[in-house]
Amino acid sequence: MVKAGDTVTLKCHLSELMIYCFSVSWTKVDPRTGTQCLSTNLKVDNISDEGNWDKQCSATITNAKVSDSGMYYCLAVHSQMVHTGNERVREGNSAEAPTIQIVSSPEVDGFFIPLLCLVLEVVPSQVRVFWLIDGREESGLTDSTWTNNSDSATEFTRNQILVQAEEWDRRAEFTCVVEFEGQNITKTLLQRNDSNAMCTMLMYGTSAAALLTIIVAVTIAVCLHR
Repeated sequence: MVKAGDTVTLKCHLSELMIYCFSVSWTKVDPRTGTQCLSTNLKVDNISDEGNWDKQCSATITNAKVSDSGMYYCLAVHSQMVHTGNERVREGNSAEAPTIQIVSSPEVDGFFIPLLCLVLEVVPSQVRVFWLIDGREESGLTDSTWTNNSDSATEFTRNQILVQAEEWDRRAEFTCVVEFEGQNITKTLLQRNDSNAMCTMLMYGTSAAALLTIIVAVTIAVCLHR
């Protein structure tokens, strides 16, 4: 796993070919679209020893970014044949903890409520995602997707689970747990408690009414005293 900002060296072995590095080409296959493209962040070492065939060629990625992720191929033409080799580069930023978001759809009618946990800013291979429902572990369904269709798109993880409407109605505790670099990072869904809000309003309303009654009683007593 390559971290953001790292320097990565790709090597192309030419042990059975009589060829120089300056005739070797490099290309990348985008992991999202599967299309072949050239990496603008790839510096190729074309220096060869005069009179000697090269046995290994290299290319360097400096200050690696998410957009540098992909499968890299070296291509060498020898005796009218194209020889290829590959190496995968996958970038992940372990300097920062992942961001967790929980999306719920309580308006869905039925016996189950869908919950979705989104894990951003890290690649899916860096994390394991599961749920705790009142302390009970549930695996859910984990997959990955991309933020958009642009070249700067990043991959993120999502985990979906269906919880029983009865658990939702009694306001069970739903926690998304993300295992990342040996630590558990959690986010708990906070449900809006309308009944508590109503009780609070009634309490303040009753207090205000009682205060008004006291003020009226004091006013009447003062008037009678006069």
